[in-house]
Amino acid sequence: MTEPTGGGRVVPSYLLTRGRTRSQGAELPLEALATVTDFGRERYPGLPRERRDILDLCAQPTSVMEVAAHLHVPLGVARVLVGDLAAGDYLTVHMPRQADGPPPAEILERLLEGLRGR
Repeated sequence: MTEPTGGGRVVPSYLLTRGRTRSQGAELPLEALATVTDFGRERYPGLPRERRDILDLCAQPTSVMEVAAHLHVPLGVARVLVGDLAAGDYLTVHMPRQADGPPPAEILERLLEGLRGR
C-alpha cells in the first residue's frame, strides 16, 4: 500500500521501516504518548521527512494511534517509527498507567452516557 506524503511523494509503508515489524526500542502500546525531546529538536533538520512529521506531531503528547492516523500508515508502522525515535532519544514515551482492576463504576457510567449521546 502506498500513501502520498507531504511533498507529494508516494512511499510504500514498509519502506518507512525497511520492512521491519519491530522497533529498535521497546514494544509500545497503541495508547502510549510520545513527546519530542530537546535532542530531537536539535537533530530535526537532518531527519527524513516522515520522522520530522512525527516530531512535529509530538510537540504535544501524541499517542501512537494518532501518529498512525496523521501519517496515514498502518499502526504497526507507526509503532516501529515511534519506537525507533524513542530508542534514539528523539522522543520520550509515556507509558499508560496500569490499572489495579476495573475502572470505577462512575467512570463506566459516564462512558455509557457519552456513547448514548447524553
